[in-house]
Amino acid sequence: MTKIANLDDFRNITSRITSFSHAYLFNVNSLDSAYPYVKDFAKSLILQEENDDFIKEDISYKIDNDEFDDLYIVNPDTIGINNEEITKLLSYMETKSLRENGRRVYIIYGFERLSNVISNKILKFLEEPQENIYGILLTENFEKILPTIVSRCQIMNFTFPGKEVDVDKINSMKEFLSTIIVNKNKTIAYESDYFGDLFTNRMEFYNNFEILENIISESLNKLYNKVNRDVYVLDDLVNYSSITLINILDITNKLKCLIKNNINLNLLLDRYIIEITEELELCKK
Repeated sequence: MTKIANLDDFRNITSRITSFSHAYLFNVNSLDSAYPYVKDFAKSLILQEENDDFIKEDISYKIDNDEFDDLYIVNPDTIGINNEEITKLLSYMETKSLRENGRRVYIIYGFERLSNVISNKILKFLEEPQENIYGILLTENFEKILPTIVSRCQIMNFTFPGKEVDVDKINSMKEFLSTIIVNKNKTIAYESDYFGDLFTNRMEFYNNFEILENIISESLNKLYNKVNRDVYVLDDLVNYSSITLINILDITNKLKCLIKNNINLNLLLDRYIIEITEELELCKK
């Protein structure tokens, strides 16, 4: 695998690509570490045929802020993606950009987590790709990818530098979840005094929800004895069923997607606490 030191190093390697494939399979050491690099590669695919500097700058800004309609990202949880999500993805693959001759890119993280049924649905599209539609599939477990998928992709093997883990921030978010588990809706009363400094701006809010996703995912993994990062495991969550953790993960992901919309963050945090509380109460019935 090619070892990457930084983004400039990565760009230097990918800039040598003279003919773009309709599908790429990135075999990487870490999905988390790969994220900014793969997103940058998607940007280069989209901008490749764009000549207007003003339009390029606008597209680049929107991609950086997750506001670009011609970039579709699927990030499966530890179980996978459901039929509704794959239906939306396939519908996206089959439609063209509103920009004249505009390129569209879809990214699927953790491709090995998809069921064979869903993988085969994507395979059908890879066999007959639409014009100006490009796919980027990522995996940490290359050997688990169907050979028929591998044969239809350009393989990219990379080792990316690891993301620095902020253990203090992880522990703070664990405390936040533990407080919800113990105090339920009453947690709302503790927000300002105990957790206000964790959610001071929209980007920090978003990053903390990503940490919450990791905590819930790794706690779910522990139920299946497949823990990848012990630092994220919250024992208070491991006491619940896998169904409950999957539902809590879904709530977290759904509300994380709303953060970048123009929505009041305090209300969103209240909603998160209420929905998690309702899920925890349901599991007792």
